[in-house]
Amino acid sequence: MDAGAFDWAATDHPIDVLLGEHRTILRVLDEVDRECRNLEGNQPLREAFWQDVLRFCDEFDAGLHHQKEEDLLFPLLETNGLSAAAGPTAVLRDEHLRSKFWRSRMGQALAQRDRSRLLAAAASHVDLARSHILKENQILFPLARRLLAPGELEQLHRDFRLLSADQRLSYWLRPQAAVRSIAAMPGSSGAALA
Repeated sequence: MDAGAFDWAATDHPIDVLLGEHRTILRVLDEVDRECRNLEGNQPLREAFWQDVLRFCDEFDAGLHHQKEEDLLFPLLETNGLSAAAGPTAVLRDEHLRSKFWRSRMGQALAQRDRSRLLAAAASHVDLARSHILKENQILFPLARRLLAPGELEQLHRDFRLLSADQRLSYWLRPQAAVRSIAAMPGSSGAALA
């Protein structure tokens, strides 16, 4: 297993925690891409796979991960000079909202068993998420490392740990099980997540 793919809390730096979570999200996105190609090839719609993906989006991505960013990291960066209205955190918050929109569209399409709408929503969600992660990894996180003082980074890391501890059962263990379930399904490349 790639270090940090699932054990992102093993680091002492809050930005490394977020980078590890991004690696996990990217692995799930790779599986979604793979499943979309299967659907395009007229393979059966694997509802359990998509339910696991939606649960992962709700509980881990939009849940714990976005909460760390929106409730903890972004406000800290804004107190250090970034504009909440027009700066990078404003753009990234908007992308979080758009991500929830595409997740909702995937859920609606799945409920209606509409393969073409599911494929379109999944592709839009994957494209947005990858672009979003790239912005955070290459722009926001290096900026955070420069702007935040060592004491602020230590406090942010403690806050991340408290948030994770408070939500461990509902936001960490179940999404981990969903990722493993996605990887273990027939037709998935479990090697990418193993």
